[in-house]
Amino acid sequence: MEKRRCTLDTHYDVIILGSGPAGLTAGIYTGRARLRTLILGERPGGKPLMYEHIGNYPGFPDGVTGAQLMMGMLKQVGDLGVDRVPVNATGISVEEEGNLVITEGDRYTAAALIVATGSDPIRLSLPGTEELEGRGIFYCAHCDAPVFKAMDKTRATVVGGGDSALYTAMYLTRYAEDVTIVHRGERLRANKEIQDAVLSHPKIQVRLHEEIVGVIAEADHITGIVLKDRRTGGQTECRTDGLFVGIGQEPNSALLRGLVDLDSEGFILVNTRMETSKRGVFAAGDVIQKPLRQIVTAAGDGAVAADSAVRFIEGRRD
Repeated sequence: MEKRRCTLDTHYDVIILGSGPAGLTAGIYTGRARLRTLILGERPGGKPLMYEHIGNYPGFPDGVTGAQLMMGMLKQVGDLGVDRVPVNATGISVEEEGNLVITEGDRYTAAALIVATGSDPIRLSLPGTEELEGRGIFYCAHCDAPVFKAMDKTRATVVGGGDSALYTAMYLTRYAEDVTIVHRGERLRANKEIQDAVLSHPKIQVRLHEEIVGVIAEADHITGIVLKDRRTGGQTECRTDGLFVGIGQEPNSALLRGLVDLDSEGFILVNTRMETSKRGVFAAGDVIQKPLRQIVTAAGDGAVAADSAVRFIEGRRD
């Protein structure tokens, strides 16, 4: 059940920004620690709600839908008495009495703040691609490759030249008979180990100096792409059954700029305790700098961040 709006200037022990796997798991742990907790996030359940089948979450050998998994988490935080307001924060500051969060004119303060605002994939800025998401254009190989296979598709294309794209290509070889990597640069940017694995794999071919300038679709499904050679300007149409975009993630960390340390891409820097550079501010999930972004790792981050927040608050009370 959705919690009613809190009154202005309400103080909590912990405020959690984000209501995806990391934020909800953090809320479960702070709720069990009997800390007065508020979760803010306009998308209760987060991105996993869009996934029709999750086959790699522990404890579900036959898979689980994103809705089933996240509704379970939402129920847990509700049963623990955690307050939840379905809006995003619009401002954050740190004052003497703790962290101040502003949302739509309302002000909330807390001794500890957990940031779990996630990240969004950098999307292709081409006409028609938004309508084809999930129908041939995908942004998460681990989530969508089984769907691709279930559609009886065999040819996959990956766009990007970094670690994410190459690991995506390797993963797709389990599901596709032919995988093509398209990269606009003159060389791949991934680490040497994954480059060697990709370049020696019999199912993978690499096309450099080319960028996608269009998509071809029939009956609401992608059937091909248009490639432009950046050296000659010439264009080529190539058949494909699925386009997996691996050009990076964009963290939702704008509100944290100037408050905590970020890396060059805007991801929040944390230590193993999910502590940021600002005392009393913790971070978890896809918004932090990390090697793997999955539901299970986000949940683990959330648990650690919550435990650190509990210890921080207990220390203040001593």
